[in-house]
Amino acid sequence: MQLSAEDVRHLRTGALFLACAADPEWCDEQQDRILARMANGNEAPELLGVEDLEEDALVAAVGFVNNGLPLSELRPAGDEFVSSVELLERELETRIEGLFPLAAANVNSMVPLLTGMQLGRPVIDADPMGRVFPLLFQSLFTLAGLPAGPLAATGPVGESAFLRVREPRRAERLVRALAEEFGGWSATALYPMTARDLARTGVLGSVSRMVRIGRILDSDATTSEKHQRLRRSEGVRRIIRARVADVAGLSRPAPAGEPDHPSSVVLIEESQGRFVQLEIQNELLLLMVDGAPEAVIPDIITMLHPDDGRVASLDDLWVGNTLDLVVLPAAPQWYTPEGRRLAAPETLHSLLPDRGRGPT
Repeated sequence: MQLSAEDVRHLRTGALFLACAADPEWCDEQQDRILARMANGNEAPELLGVEDLEEDALVAAVGFVNNGLPLSELRPAGDEFVSSVELLERELETRIEGLFPLAAANVNSMVPLLTGMQLGRPVIDADPMGRVFPLLFQSLFTLAGLPAGPLAATGPVGESAFLRVREPRRAERLVRALAEEFGGWSATALYPMTARDLARTGVLGSVSRMVRIGRILDSDATTSEKHQRLRRSEGVRRIIRARVADVAGLSRPAPAGEPDHPSSVVLIEESQGRFVQLEIQNELLLLMVDGAPEAVIPDIITMLHPDDGRVASLDDLWVGNTLDLVVLPAAPQWYTPEGRRLAAPETLHSLLPDRGRGPT
């Protein structure tokens, strides 16, 4: 199907919802470039199911990988992913027939649309996470034993590299180092595989899911109606309205190789006055109510503004502000013992076997 301009806008909203993005500007920038190309008469992004491709067709993920910090002020010129995809094709001596997002959330959900338009390739309605994780090896492909490479990376000043690497954790370290040298981020094309392997191991329908979520949140419905639609359509299992009472940065270090900036937020539930606590380390990791875990990664924890259902960000966690905390399940594969271990920082591993919850 051809995505309309409205679909692109809804995708951006759904991507922010699933990421609780701290920096929506990068999503907005990608969206604006896509819409500008469409307004200038370029063919709209094409979204295909993986079943629409030949089983042996080569597909690949595209996404920004940063150096462990927020994306730098060095903005993309717009052709970095084209360079990476073309470099990967040259080295593999095979045409890449479709592109899919490295993560079905945040800015990386928008990348294959723009890159696909530039290269004349479709976007595949799948991804390896079904949400966003901070590390590229936190992928269902890693659980399935698939290699992350070979991969190609291009930096903000046009430098490129091709890496013959297979093991996803090794690929993580190498690409992060490249991102540091490039100036803060790398436009990366990775996880080349057949459509057959993507269908077997990926999260299918994850791009259209973001469009569906965005359509709900962008509508003129009341906040209550939006909540009900999210429950029916997306399996949202809990929405807690609470006021921020305290925000504290924590001194504990992040595990080696993982993004830092941990913090803890205490809120007071509006209806019953219960204490709600959020643990954050680059993303919302844990939600507790009166000291008992209510949701823990890989659960998706995100936030909305109560007045109109707009997506909130980490910047909205200021004392006195009231927010709707939303919990929905991740892809079922993340609730296996192996998936839980791969998804969570070491600091939460003790909670996962007994307290983590799967889809209900």
